[in-house]
Amino acid sequence: MACTGQRLGRNDRSVVALLLQNDGALCLLRRSSFVASDPGRWHCVTGYLDSGADPAEHVLVELVEETGLSRLDLDDLVEGPVLCLPGDDGNWTVHVFVATTRHQRIRLNWEHEDVCWIPWSRAGEDGRELVPWLSVLVAESRSQLHTTIS
Repeated sequence: MACTGQRLGRNDRSVVALLLQNDGALCLLRRSSFVASDPGRWHCVTGYLDSGADPAEHVLVELVEETGLSRLDLDDLVEGPVLCLPGDDGNWTVHVFVATTRHQRIRLNWEHEDVCWIPWSRAGEDGRELVPWLSVLVAESRSQLHTTIS
């Protein structure tokens, strides 16, 4: 699933995705009804990446916008895999990052209506419907970073 030598088509898009963890739990955000894709489903911090933008810089912009956290609220920020994922409307290039926060205080913007911190093994419990490709992000990050996503 890693992007190697693939040519982007007309409908292909790039995004950043940030897996936040703290004290054995992963931060899941429930997408609001105001977003076009996957409203009501649980996901991580994500955002479209404009052509030529630096993914490492842009993921911090998305972090601030979607959670109210800044780089100073993170113990670490690790660049993970770059994945190519097929979608109904073209391929997605996903620049994955993993970070550990110093606390769990989140301030949501309009893109999300709820937040929970939960071990990944329990992410799909209690009626939480996850964005389908979230499990791919977690699995590939674990594999390529040789780390344990909570």
